[in-house]
Amino acid sequence: MKIRFNQTRAMRVVVWAMTIGMTIAVGRAAADDVVTLIPGTTFKQAIGRQVRGQVQSESSSEVVVQLGATTINVPADQVVSIRYDRQSALFPVAESREAAGLLAEAAELFRTAAADPNAEPLAVRAAQFGEAEVLTDLALIEPERMKEAKDKLTKFVRQHPNSRQIASAQECMARLQLNAGDFTGAASTIAALARIPNFGDRAAVLRTKLLAKQGKHAEAIAELDKLIAAYPKASEQRRAAVLAKAENLAALHKYKEAETLLREAIAASPAEDATAQAAAYNTLGDCLRAANRPKDALLQYLHTDLLYAKNKEEHPRALYHIQSLFRQLKQDGRADEFAQRLKQEYPRSPWLKTKEPQ
Repeated sequence: MKIRFNQTRAMRVVVWAMTIGMTIAVGRAAADDVVTLIPGTTFKQAIGRQVRGQVQSESSSEVVVQLGATTINVPADQVVSIRYDRQSALFPVAESREAAGLLAEAAELFRTAAADPNAEPLAVRAAQFGEAEVLTDLALIEPERMKEAKDKLTKFVRQHPNSRQIASAQECMARLQLNAGDFTGAASTIAALARIPNFGDRAAVLRTKLLAKQGKHAEAIAELDKLIAAYPKASEQRRAAVLAKAENLAALHKYKEAETLLREAIAASPAEDATAQAAAYNTLGDCLRAANRPKDALLQYLHTDLLYAKNKEEHPRALYHIQSLFRQLKQDGRADEFAQRLKQEYPRSPWLKTKEPQ
């Protein structure tokens, strides 16, 4: 699969989605907006992780939902997504493309959805951020798109400084800055994220990633130990901190300790969480490869390839190590197969320029 926007296919999707959207809209009274919350949410007024009603306003701290005579104030840090009654028919199509890892198509569809004159302003804003977020993921595998992604994020932050997406926008910017080695910029962005109410935890984990990028792994682990001790055992924040600690332990060549934590992170994370699972399996593969267990390492990378290929940051990393390990195991035919897949599916990935480990 090449990450490439197919204009003809996209036009068919546009026509199909707009036709459905117009059909649904004809003669219909306003329906509820649907606010979906994070797994394990602590918000008690949600039913099945959802709050339904008419979204009245959004900010960096809360989403205000009107349901009859009742006003529900949902903390912004509990919100995963919102389906608006008056959103572009292309918006869910863009989300499905993003979920499938078709990032270039998703970015184009979000851009078109943001230009829909019939969409309400909050839905337009959500589509604008959707494009910026997808471009962030795309820039991490196609570095030449870095400027485009940064420009979109900078514009969004400037225009919507108090939006519900502002924390996620700052996280995206920090990821790009860390990837580019802009540690000063990343520190500034992380500090801005920490000032947003209820997002200090996410900023704290990012700070440890900054330390790790600077080679300060022991400092990062010390900070992560504090976070792990403070977070509830089953929380998403604790899982993220455990994974980050394992990555730092692996960097310090403490592979056995890292392996234990990585297996804990894999077991604790939802099976469908491609972000956490792919990173954990790849890092576990690194540990087992360093411990001279190539067959065991190969299985971990294959997990990423078979189950979490939609994680476009981690998938090329897995393909690179799979072909390298097959080469080490004297299975050159399989090695060539995966080397070709890496070249075809990620033609601009930095992994194509990486030298094979000795």
